[in-house]
Amino acid sequence: MVRIVNESLAAGGGHLSVADRRRAARRLERRQAANPLRRVQLACEEHTQRDAVAVVGDHVWCDAHGDFSRVVHVVE
Repeated sequence: MVRIVNESLAAGGGHLSVADRRRAARRLERRQAANPLRRVQLACEEHTQRDAVAVVGDHVWCDAHGDFSRVVHVVE
């Protein structure tokens, strides 16, 4: 099972479409770049909260408001 999942994340598979390869490459890049100390600023907040993989434009859970909010800035 793990092998199948890992193969589906591989960016170089010949049986994947171009769009699937791009998605897989982005997933791998985001997983490898995970930094637990990264902070993101949300549109609903003035302060930041920790998120290891979010990028600008993503929607993440806001703990203070109990709802999803858009990421507007990333602080490494």
